[in-house]
Amino acid sequence: MNVPLTIEILKDLKHKGYNILKSDNSVDDVIQHFVPTKVNDLWAFMSEFKEESATVVIEQILDVPEEVLEGKFLRVF
Repeated sequence: MNVPLTIEILKDLKHKGYNILKSDNSVDDVIQHFVPTKVNDLWAFMSEFKEESATVVIEQILDVPEEVLEGKFLRVF
């Protein structure tokens, strides 16, 4: 199931200890799907993922306007 990504959901995920939205999508994909992830060593994680990945740090997108999140979804299992 896919859930549209919102600022409220991002804040809730951060409160629950998630700090990464991991994605197999490219930054160029119009529709992007993310899986919330908890990473202990953020710097090590960031050095390992592909730059063209749509993976993001939750803290970095908390202040973006809601419309920036359009077309982005969380995968819920």
